[in-house]
Amino acid sequence: MKKTNKAIAMLLALLLMIPTFLFTFTSCGNKDGEGNENVGGDTPASPNGEYTVTVKTKGGMPFAEMPVYCFEYSSGTLGSLADFGETDANGKVSFKLAPEKSYAVSITDNVPEGYSVQEFYPLVSASFDIVVESSLINEDIGSKKFKLGDVMHDFSFTNAYGETVKLSDELKTHDMVLINFWYDGCSACELEFPYMEASYERYAEDVSILALSPYDDALAIRNFQSSFGLTFEMGKAPNQSIVDAFSVEAYPTSVVIDRYGVIALVEVGALTSERQFDVIFDHFTGDNYEQMLVNSVEDITPKVKPDVTQPSSSEVSAVFDGRKLNVTYTPDGEEYSWPFVITEKAGVKCLAPGNGGKKLPDSYAIIYANVELAAGEALAFDYFSSSELGSDRLYVIVDGKDIRSISGVGTEWETCYGYVAEEAGTYEVAFCYMKDGTVDEGEDTVYISNLRSVDKSEVDIETYIYRFAATNPDIANIYQDYITPVFNANDGYYHVNSADGPILLADLMGYTLFNDETTVYYIAGELLAEKLITEAEYDTLIDYCSHASNATIYGVSSVTEELAVLLKKIASMVGRDDSDNEWLLMCCYYDAYGTPNQLEDPIKGLATFSAYPVIEGGETAGDGTPVELVFPNTVVYDRLIMPRGLLYKFTPTRSGTYRISSFSEYETNGWIFRESDIEDRNEWLAYQNVYRECDVKATDNNCYMIAYLEAGKDYYIDIAYYDVYQYGTIYFKVERLTSQDSKYPNGEGYYRFSAASPGYFTYYENTDEGTVNTNKIVAGGINVELKNGYWYEKRTDGRAGSLLYADFTETTGIFNRTIEQMIAANAFDFSRSEDDQYILNVMNLYGGDKNKTIEHLKAEWGTDYDTYYELYKVEDVLAGIYHGTGADYTDLMRSYISKKITVGYNSLLGETIAAGDSRIGCVVVDAQLATVLQILMDKYTFAGVENSWTKVCYYSHYFCAATPI
Repeated sequence: MKKTNKAIAMLLALLLMIPTFLFTFTSCGNKDGEGNENVGGDTPASPNGEYTVTVKTKGGMPFAEMPVYCFEYSSGTLGSLADFGETDANGKVSFKLAPEKSYAVSITDNVPEGYSVQEFYPLVSASFDIVVESSLINEDIGSKKFKLGDVMHDFSFTNAYGETVKLSDELKTHDMVLINFWYDGCSACELEFPYMEASYERYAEDVSILALSPYDDALAIRNFQSSFGLTFEMGKAPNQSIVDAFSVEAYPTSVVIDRYGVIALVEVGALTSERQFDVIFDHFTGDNYEQMLVNSVEDITPKVKPDVTQPSSSEVSAVFDGRKLNVTYTPDGEEYSWPFVITEKAGVKCLAPGNGGKKLPDSYAIIYANVELAAGEALAFDYFSSSELGSDRLYVIVDGKDIRSISGVGTEWETCYGYVAEEAGTYEVAFCYMKDGTVDEGEDTVYISNLRSVDKSEVDIETYIYRFAATNPDIANIYQDYITPVFNANDGYYHVNSADGPILLADLMGYTLFNDETTVYYIAGELLAEKLITEAEYDTLIDYCSHASNATIYGVSSVTEELAVLLKKIASMVGRDDSDNEWLLMCCYYDAYGTPNQLEDPIKGLATFSAYPVIEGGETAGDGTPVELVFPNTVVYDRLIMPRGLLYKFTPTRSGTYRISSFSEYETNGWIFRESDIEDRNEWLAYQNVYRECDVKATDNNCYMIAYLEAGKDYYIDIAYYDVYQYGTIYFKVERLTSQDSKYPNGEGYYRFSAASPGYFTYYENTDEGTVNTNKIVAGGINVELKNGYWYEKRTDGRAGSLLYADFTETTGIFNRTIEQMIAANAFDFSRSEDDQYILNVMNLYGGDKNKTIEHLKAEWGTDYDTYYELYKVEDVLAGIYHGTGADYTDLMRSYISKKITVGYNSLLGETIAAGDSRIGCVVVDAQLATVLQILMDKYTFAGVENSWTKVCYYSHYFCAATPI
């Protein structure tokens, strides 16, 4: 409904409700907008009869689109409705009122939750302010969904040391609270925390940080907090509702609650510099803080004005111009835009951005060149890049369109062909150097020289030049000429003018000829809201937008038949003419120069239909064998990709058990899955860094997967860095393994010593209303059964299940110590609580000296010593009084150490164990051992999770046709 129609509807409703107002709104010592008592409510005359009311928060933020009603007013009683209006973006609304009367205004309609208002406000001046105060809402969050500007609900949680922390208490003593959603194992969170801590230490008096993990228990959080040296409050999220309220889907996510209890900033993703946190803390704790809603930390980042000026056009020409060039140079002219300056690099006079080499994150430098080019001429220049790969970039922009970008640390001058003109004319070329807020690399700048024009036949470097799919607009801006889209059935994409021409691309995330004010992504959302496209169509388009946001050329997607249908529908809905080709206004392509090859698919590897093919096999590593021969599949990460990873398609020609292993300098994760599993990543078969293997043990950095795969079926392999921000190259190979079972002579089965319960615990939440609460945590992994006093894998295919083996000598992913180390540390003495054990560990450091233990704790706990002394019951522990609830199983567990499997004959197994057997160092799990391990898991992970003890165990996993993924 249009605003005019809404206003009429509200006015009619109010006229019907006037008797109610007259009955309800009586004066009880009302205050004016400034909080002053005003019972009489005399309205002073205004020279032109106009009165302006401003509605704003106590922090000075205007309330837009707030209905304001003006009534005649006398002796504390409202009379007839005199006028009605709605505040503008500045919170203002004006009334034209008859003279010699008193008036009062009411804003009781449409007041957001958490704000308190008077029933009415006597209008005591021609320019009248209503100040609305906010306070935390003392109600459960429930199913609430928060957005910027909402008043926050109060909540409390228990920190890692058992103390209750309440949001309202933190706001009483601090100017702002930062709620950070994270979890142990989140690499982006680990990247962010050191910067957060360093900044927090400077602002702790005014800032409170509440770091909430939805997944980790108190012990894990305490260990994490200690290992990273974090001093702010950390704990488990009090319930899932607070995570859902902020629609947290990516970690970390940070939320700022300002001093007025308002959600003022939601920042998704890691902040990777102290400066970014300093900016946030400075803004929200300032003495002159003016309340506003902040979409991103960039919006409040102070910009530094340039302290250098750009040389004249003639001075730039003398340094920058090369041959055959008619060009003039101009600066940007914006207040915070840095110029390019004259400098020297490697003996060459050149230009460099004025912000280069300076500590100026989130800054940019730009220079414009109006260049005359003849048809068929190419614009070339030389560059020397010495900046952070993937972050700090030099952009070459021609007639407002991003054509090329340069990034990374080079070692010599290189040539770039920035544009090839199809028509003679003057082209506006901009060189723009953008710096981000992360680390610096190299000299943190880029140098450019020798700007020149050459014939396109002289382009000798693989170069791709941006083109629109439509040209020649008429006076009404209706395009007359379009490329001819031709579908290529071999690759599944449209191409330009022929099946082997340039690949046609849809620009989904940027401005286009179709609409230069918004994106296809945004248009799709509006069409969905108006129900002009279906949910399924919208979801499909969003998938392509996701591909485009991860593409090698940001924002574009190759055009499939499916995408073309959607673009044609959008054009028919909101296009300006009836041309069947109008959808091509959303499209572009790249002409190739200096190479016979067309541009590679920019969304290669981002979808199952664009997955890279897998090369099966590989060589055996030997001295001097190149890694690309041993691991023939290459995965290159030169940008952040979310969801993670590039996809490789593998279709086995023979059924059997296959091993996928990687080689990388940095730690990796690996997944293999069917196409049906791609939407639910929890169903992916994912094994990373399994420490005990039956033949090849994974190194610390690489993944190692084994799965039974069926011939003729498509499988997708994704191997990515553990740290999503890591760039580099990963190599991997896929090998078919030989059967070890005589029943499967064709190699269709294989044994692997596997973790019985790999990965994390899984939380299942019952979301059905009116049912019994069945929320539960499960360990996952294989089914097990107790037979003849020992635990076995429980199979359903008729084969005998494997014995279970507890790993005593290597860590298993649950604990950072081995079982033997935990025995030595008295972890199986359940008569001691975790806090007891912590104090005893400190005592052990000093040989049981109580005085030195006290000195250590005082130094560690500082001003919180008295609080922690009582919390940890230190006095009891020093006196030998412990607070556990179970027995001491230390001696029993020591007896199992002698039962470890070693080289030689094993009477329990009835076989001789050879050197290199994966079971060496493990203990066969009997009923008693499983019971004690379960008590251990109940104490240190999640209590009451059935068979969680299997997370420290292995079994002989048999892969065969009965158990394919």
